[in-house]
Amino acid sequence: MGTLFGTDAETPREDARDETLVRAYVAAGRTLDALPYSEEFDRLYVEAGGDDAWGGRGVAFRRLHNLRKAGKLPRLGRAKVRPIRVSSQEERILGELIAAAVGSLGQRDQLPFAPAFDVVHAAFRRRSGRELSRHDFWRLVAKIAK
Repeated sequence: MGTLFGTDAETPREDARDETLVRAYVAAGRTLDALPYSEEFDRLYVEAGGDDAWGGRGVAFRRLHNLRKAGKLPRLGRAKVRPIRVSSQEERILGELIAAAVGSLGQRDQLPFAPAFDVVHAAFRRRSGRELSRHDFWRLVAKIAK
C-alpha cells in the first residue's frame, strides 16, 4: 500500500515518523504559522509521539517547517484567527529583537520553543508595555517577518 513518503515495505523509520507528524498536523487543522504555543500543537505533538519521538517541541516544529519547504506538508488554507494588530513602533522594536536573537527576520522560525523565544517575548513586553500570550506573540512574530 502506498503512503505519503513511499510504500510501506520501503518506508524507513524516519519517513514513518514524518508521516505520523504530517497526519497529526492535518488533524490539528491549523496552518503552520498558527500552531506554536497552541492547544492544537500540544495535541499534535502528543499524537506524533511526543518527547519519545521528537525530544522536544522545537524539534517537531522545525521538522514540520522542513517538510513544508520540501513540499511534503499539505496546505491547510489561511489561518482562521484575526492577525494581531501592531503599531509601526512595536514592529520596529520586534524586528530589532528578532534580529538580535537569531540574526535576521528571515530566521524567525528558529524561535518557537527555543530559549531565545522567551527572551525576545520578555524584552518585547518590557519595551512595548504590551502583554501578549506566547501564542499571540508568536503570531505577531510570524506576521511581521513575512
